[in-house]
Amino acid sequence: VSVQTRYTAAKDSVVQFFFYQPISHQWRQTDFFPCTVTCGGGYQLNSAECVDIRLKRVVPDHYCHYYPENVKPKPKLKECSMDPCPSRFA
Repeated sequence: VSVQTRYTAAKDSVVQFFFYQPISHQWRQTDFFPCTVTCGGGYQLNSAECVDIRLKRVVPDHYCHYYPENVKPKPKLKECSMDPCPSRFA
């Protein structure tokens, strides 16, 4: 008597293993950049930088991209220097 064992799976099946690792890098929003104008209405943007939370320092972005749940915040935009510009002919 012989016994044969056969394991079958779809040809395109993929097995993925995820190992939990504590997040050591996070995105932090920056301060706003200077206004684009000094009068007459402009805008300011901010950005996000990747920070090593253990060392408390900025590191290259790819460290934060390692964690799928760690999504980079979108830049924020705000108005600034809304006062009218002084007349040139005073």
